[in-house]
Amino acid sequence: MRFQYKLKNTAILFKLILIVWFISIGTVIYLSIIPRIELPFGFKWDDKVHHFLAYLWLSALPLLGFRRLKLGLTGAVLMIPLGIGLEFAQHFVPGRFFSIFDMIINTIGVISGIFLVKHLKPNTKQ
Repeated sequence: MRFQYKLKNTAILFKLILIVWFISIGTVIYLSIIPRIELPFGFKWDDKVHHFLAYLWLSALPLLGFRRLKLGLTGAVLMIPLGIGLEFAQHFVPGRFFSIFDMIINTIGVISGIFLVKHLKPNTKQ
């Protein structure tokens, strides 16, 4: 009985992580295609830090949410074309501009998220 309860809670946790992942993808898409928001605080490279952290987050969640490493890795790697596509889309949004440097930072964030989770998450199924 106790073992079944633990399995049920684990399954719920995996589903919750994936729900958070889908909401996070939607949030990143929304924030990427609306006209630029000026924040009252910041520093010179704050935009790049936001890109890095967002894509680290987006790549880490599927690795944590899918039980199989292959599925999680696929979901994580697919964040790279998402970031590239959103950068192209920003060319058509008022107040936004296309940036290859943002694409590079997004990709570094994805790679960092994959590396971080793969080295911190124990017992990943192939």
